[in-house]
Amino acid sequence: MDRKDRVSRLIEHVENPRHKGVLDGAQVMMPGGSSECGGSVTVYLKGNGKGRIEGLSWTGQGDTISMGATSVAFERVLEEDLTMDEVLDFDYEVLLQEIGRDVIGSRARNATMGLSTLKSAVRKYLRERAAG
Repeated sequence: MDRKDRVSRLIEHVENPRHKGVLDGAQVMMPGGSSECGGSVTVYLKGNGKGRIEGLSWTGQGDTISMGATSVAFERVLEEDLTMDEVLDFDYEVLLQEIGRDVIGSRARNATMGLSTLKSAVRKYLRERAAG
């Protein structure tokens, strides 16, 4: 995929975001944001109690990179049916490469905001489950 295709993909995710909206019955609601881009995202997570994600969505506002990358990351997590441990192991660099370093430029923090907030939501879910 060349740069033009990666930019088009990112814009398409902004115009038609995947898994965006409030998740009814979410067990965790995790706000996050980046002062660099002025963007914010809230992750809604529901687990099945066995390390798997039963429901996942997000809401937010921000620039094209932060919102598009959040949509790309959530689509990947859900389409690949990643476990919570796999989400925690999801390498930020893999996401940055998928979106395109040439597209992101110096705004890596914008591009990883959604994934970072998702990881925080998973950690909160796992902590709360462990505390019983």
